[in-house]
Amino acid sequence: MSINIVIDNKFVITSDQFQFILQEKKIAKSGKNAGKEWLDTVGFYPTISKLVSGLVLHNILTGDARQFIELERQVELLGQKCLDAFLAAGQNL
Repeated sequence: MSINIVIDNKFVITSDQFQFILQEKKIAKSGKNAGKEWLDTVGFYPTISKLVSGLVLHNILTGDARQFIELERQVELLGQKCLDAFLAAGQNL
């Protein structure tokens, strides 16, 4: 059984029989698929906790926070999005 949890309009968690996969939604800018959404793999993780840590790190490194207070808010917002997505996924079981 594989999972498919949409974190927000930017990230999706999927899985296969061996690992959890963090993917980022992107829009193709050119070529025959221009304008179409695709999933870019951010990383592969053996546990959900490692995936969440990877998501937080990716979000910090690609975010636009310039001060610790902004960084704190960015991480809190991402944490809330994860919590909401995990709760919604749990209700669908």
